[in-house]
Parts: sequence; C-alpha cells; structure tokens
Amino acid sequence: MTYGRPSRTILSNLNSDTMADDPTDRYLRAMAVPTARMLWEAEPGDCVVMLAPCPARFRDYVARTIGLDVGAVDIVAPPGTATAHPLDVAAGLGATKLLTERPVLDPFALDRPVLDFARRTGMRLHPYSAHPDDAVLDMVRRVNTKSGIREEAAALGLPVADGGFAATRDELVRRLVAFLAGHPAAIVKPDRSSTGFGNTVVEAGARESREHRVREAVAGITGRGRGWVYEEFLPLTASPSMEMIAEDAGVTPYYSCDQRTVNNAWTGMVTPAAEGPHSAALHEAAAVLGGRLHTLGYRGIFDVDCGTYDGGYVITEANVRTTGGTYLEKLARRLRPGDVPVHWRADGRFSDDHLGFGEAVRRIEAAGLADASAGVRAVLTTDTHDVDGKWRYLVAGPDAGSVAEAERVVEEALGI
Repeated sequence: MTYGRPSRTILSNLNSDTMADDPTDRYLRAMAVPTARMLWEAEPGDCVVMLAPCPARFRDYVARTIGLDVGAVDIVAPPGTATAHPLDVAAGLGATKLLTERPVLDPFALDRPVLDFARRTGMRLHPYSAHPDDAVLDMVRRVNTKSGIREEAAALGLPVADGGFAATRDELVRRLVAFLAGHPAAIVKPDRSSTGFGNTVVEAGARESREHRVREAVAGITGRGRGWVYEEFLPLTASPSMEMIAEDAGVTPYYSCDQRTVNNAWTGMVTPAAEGPHSAALHEAAAVLGGRLHTLGYRGIFDVDCGTYDGGYVITEANVRTTGGTYLEKLARRLRPGDVPVHWRADGRFSDDHLGFGEAVRRIEAAGLADASAGVRAVLTTDTHDVDGKWRYLVAGPDAGSVAEAERVVEEALGI
C-alpha cells in the first residue's frame, strides 16, 4: 500500500549502549515499559517496534485522539516487558520481515545494531542521506558520555562545572576526598547514563569523617568499571534544555524546555524554556555544539542540557539522539497544529489511586480537555499505571497560563 511518503520502521531502542553502560535490570525495564508511546509518532504504512505490550485500549485511544488508522500500522510488541534490543525482540517474534518491508529505519538512537542492520538490509537510516561511517558512531558514543561532552564543551570555550573523571572506584574515592576539601558537595555520574540513572550526590561534611563517608557513598554507586564524572553540585535555579536538528543543510532549533527532575533524575518538562538572563547564551551554546556535531557528520535530533545558577550557567550533558521530549514535541504539534511555539507540560507521576485507564480517560474528557476543538488538550501518553504505578500525561495549548491551569486539572482528575 502506498501513502505518498516513504514508510518507516520506528524503532524504540531506548535500551541501547548509546544511552547507558552496564544498566541494571530495573533500569532496562523502566525504560522499556512506556515504549508503546512510540505509536503516537506513526502514520499509515509505518511499522512500530516496541519493548512492551501495546494494549488494544491504548491503540484505540491513540486512533481516536489523533485520527490515526491504527489498522494501517504494523505493531511489533512482545507479550511482556523486554530488556533486549528491539531488533532482537523483532527477530524473536519472527517479525524482522515486517521491519525490512519499509524503506526507512527511524531509530530512537544510533547504535551498532542499528547501523549494522541498516547496512545489511539496505534500509535508509533516518535522517541520513547515506549510511554514516563508523567514525560518526564512535563520535556519537563519545559525546553521549559525561566526560566526552565536558571535553567538547571546554574545547569550544563553553562553561562546565568544576570537576573531573575517575576510571576506577579507588581513583574516584581519592579524587572525591580531595575535591570535597574545596567544595561543599559533588554530584557523581556514570560516564554513560541517561535520565539521571546512577547519579549520586556526596556532601563534604566534617573533614575527619570525609574519607569514610565518601567510601560508603562510592560503594553504592552503580557501574562496573566504565568510569565516573564528578562535578561541583551547584545550587541550580533551572535545568533548561535546547533541542536541535542537524540536517545536511545545517543545524536549526527544534524546541526548548525547562526539565523537571526528582532526586536529580528526569521526570518531565515545561516548554518553552522560561526566558532568563542566560537564555541567549544557552541558545548560542547549543548552536556552537551543534555546529561541531554537524561538522563531524552527525545528522538528526540532539539536545544540549544546561544548568543555570545565580551568576552563570554550565553545560551538563548532550543527548546526541532522539530524547524523551522529542516525541512529546511531535505529539504537541500534532494536537495543536499551527501553534508556534506549542506550549506544553508533561510528566510521569506516581499515584496509588486504583483508577483504571478507561476511567482516567473519561475524567480528562469530562474536564473538557480531550476534544480537538478544546483550547487546551490533554492526553495520557502511555497506559502503564497497572505496571509501574505512573500516569504519564501531556498538556498542550496556546499559552503558558492556560497550560499550567489545565495541568492542575489533570493532576486533580488523576489523583496525583
């Protein structure tokens, strides 16, 4: 069947070594559970490969919310949550042929399995006009590390927090003890991680007990020898992120947001990022880093995460891949066509309420936030509450005030 544009295989490879080294099973499952959300990106003729079940009620919900003919989309989803790469999941389900029937492979992240699969099958790797070489993959892997982005940012004259790198736990202990002699606290990050996975804050405390306290903290840090970055734990006032698109013609902004975090881990975002004294510098920093990535051959979505504090800002990381916010921005634009920019808020909140998915949808509808003609629209982006206790939602509208009020209504309706 022909739909007027090349059909795609949308690959939810969130469990990729581009994103995290030595991930725990808990992390892998947490990343896999919401991958049915990729259905929001589909168009007729596409194939979507997920890492978790896609319930019929969720498929029906997506269909009626955005007018998608779900019957014209091939969905490859395991019967339970999978911790493998989605290409392996598809192979295990005997569905590889469904993937290769599409001319375009659209992955969440560039990694070795994706690049090898595209080369082997001849599928075009979105958005590259030709398959990238191994040097591009190596660069993507390096800049997705905390040490790699610190090196790139510093080389470009961009600010990073005071800190350093340690390759082993013993080295980390030695370096942290010395570092905390001059800093009240440090944040320790696995060198390759995402969504705040494995981040730990260590306070300096009393000098006489510092080494013991550091050793205790380091002993509990996730990781098996890949190394860690440690940085001054700054009193951040905001965590803005600038998301960009690198195409053959150059680098352009996609959207900006203020990230929401709990215990230094990402949960959601508010867009666009609030204007502040460093806004122009943040956009310029993202453009400078983007220019460097573009020159090195990268094509696609990436973001530059920052932290602002009284007196300045620092670059904290880069996600050289699709991000957790990319599909939200795409969905917000689909819900609010014509808005420039679309204002939206999204989050994933725990709730002990025994509310079922159908009743949650009904409450959002009763609040007047579901109709296509509504001034502000709200959707449940996944159907995972029965699995992980989270309601994940998106609220999109024409201005910040109306979206904030609608989010309050959604939270009240969902009991969060």
